[in-house]
Amino acid sequence: MRRINIPRVHGSTPREKVIRSLALLLVFAAVIWAFMKNNEHVVQVLNQKSAVYDETGTLTQDQKKMIVSFTQALREKWGLNCKIQIYGGDFVVPELDDKTLYIGLAPAIDAAELRFPPLMRSALGPEFIDSLKTTFLLPAFKDGDWPLAVQEVLVEILKKLDSLNQGE
Repeated sequence: MRRINIPRVHGSTPREKVIRSLALLLVFAAVIWAFMKNNEHVVQVLNQKSAVYDETGTLTQDQKKMIVSFTQALREKWGLNCKIQIYGGDFVVPELDDKTLYIGLAPAIDAAELRFPPLMRSALGPEFIDSLKTTFLLPAFKDGDWPLAVQEVLVEILKKLDSLNQGE
């Protein structure tokens, strides 16, 4: 077996050795902390990119963060995924699994597509899902405030899921 040699801390007095040792530990702690913070940032960016795709570039960072927090809440509380895609022109709905909520928007052509997982669709009901589209999204395209309408739709979905969860 090979023996690991740990470098010794040199100093002319015991006090200097202690101070140098503490400084070395502080450097290691700072590097570990910076590495962890960088990893948190990378995970946050990846979560944001997987949750929302905005081809138009209209959504602000705060609006994207709200969408990411919605997708995290949906995943943590109900085990469901969410994809929100906003296109400059027409769009094609991607293949979805039975655990993914999809919201596709094309503001340029006033089109919105909502696809709910089967269990979620039956729990929320077709009237509620249609009302999200007709009450919030489609009118917002004409007014030009569809980014706010997306947030309102997400809030309405959470409210409805919470009310169903409480048995109201």
